[in-house]
Amino acid sequence: MVSVLWRARRSIGMERAGRRRCRVVAALVCAALLAAACGGDDGGDGPAARASNGSTASGAAAPTGEPIKVMTSAPVNTQLPPYPNIPEAAKIYAKYINDKGGINGRPLEVITCDDRGEANEAANCARQAVEEKVVANVGSFTFDVSRGIDILREANIAWFGACCPIVQQEFSYENSFVLGANFAASTGAAVRMIEDGCKAPAAVVVELATTDLARAQIENGYRSAGFDPAKAKFVTLPLTAQDYTSQVAQATDGTDCIYGGISDSNWLAFLPAMEATGAKQRLYGLQGNLNGKVAEQFPELTENGVVVNSYTDIVSDVWEDYRTALETYDAPDLDWNSLAGLGTWTAFTAFTQIVESMEGDITAETFLAAASEATAVDTGGMINVLDLTKPYEGAAGSGEAGSFPRIFNRSVAYDVIHDGKLAPTDGKFYDMTNALEGKPS
Repeated sequence: MVSVLWRARRSIGMERAGRRRCRVVAALVCAALLAAACGGDDGGDGPAARASNGSTASGAAAPTGEPIKVMTSAPVNTQLPPYPNIPEAAKIYAKYINDKGGINGRPLEVITCDDRGEANEAANCARQAVEEKVVANVGSFTFDVSRGIDILREANIAWFGACCPIVQQEFSYENSFVLGANFAASTGAAVRMIEDGCKAPAAVVVELATTDLARAQIENGYRSAGFDPAKAKFVTLPLTAQDYTSQVAQATDGTDCIYGGISDSNWLAFLPAMEATGAKQRLYGLQGNLNGKVAEQFPELTENGVVVNSYTDIVSDVWEDYRTALETYDAPDLDWNSLAGLGTWTAFTAFTQIVESMEGDITAETFLAAASEATAVDTGGMINVLDLTKPYEGAAGSGEAGSFPRIFNRSVAYDVIHDGKLAPTDGKFYDMTNALEGKPS
């Protein structure tokens, strides 16, 4: 079996399987506003298999009692970028935790639902979650959950642990708990560029309705680091990858560093045009987009490039159980060092921690209450420790304070690229809360 770590190294980020890659998510998250039927697993994600002595394969006592039932949903069979690593990560976590004895001795049961990237299908997944009486929807992502999250909200079911919110309800509803830090990634990139000594930076983003917000967040990052945004360039790209010769000319003229708030497919179109000019700017990008695949194909252009992460790199010690579980349960050949894989595992880790702290019945209502009162969700370094009782009250470049109250995580980590490979810089998280407002970090 090809090692999980090698497979993960091929691409660091939330990217789909196969040759088609995400051309939407990277641009949306950098601005912060980014046909199988629904159903459960075919058997591997429920209660742990029992040995003849009543223990799991790991030797722990087998979980007993009523399962703690959750749902994980994502687009899989879709015309949009699919994310099969999200439901697969959820299934593997269930096997892992049940082989450890479950959650407080009870088995975890994961129901997966393919929303196909469509708002109506996401709503159908939410209705199924209500019918199945799940405790929460955990670690999910989709392109439009606006209808689904309303259904979950009415049933007091948490939309828990999202890596990459897109619709406004994810940023504002009290049943939404965003754990990923993509909201702060562009700001974190701008801060890092100036701290690294960039004197004439350029930012390149794709053209979307949220481009103005992206620009504001990048410029606030510059201000936070003491740099005048008027001295920087801002270049936009068409969303669909194409000939970027003119945009490369703009971005490389008189600059020393380039930040790309763009997807990997955009990078793969941008870099050949950059290579043709002989330009040598230092590159900065987002986790999952300026990834291992891009670095491997363009090792010289990406040398010393910096990747802004929502989650620490899979090589970090904190992911040892995750890496082991991927091997133990024969994970399919997907991208596991990704916002999708890492984000789902992080969400389940946080979910487990909260449930383990609960007393009495574990229902959707009681979990929602417990999550809302959690003051120190500690995943051991997958993300920063989060206080889910304190909403984000800043404007974050939007001009309107309090627009994104459910953005609890505003701390980023960094990778650096050497010889076509990514590695953590220092394993630390850097809080971008002040930088999002243009204040010194």
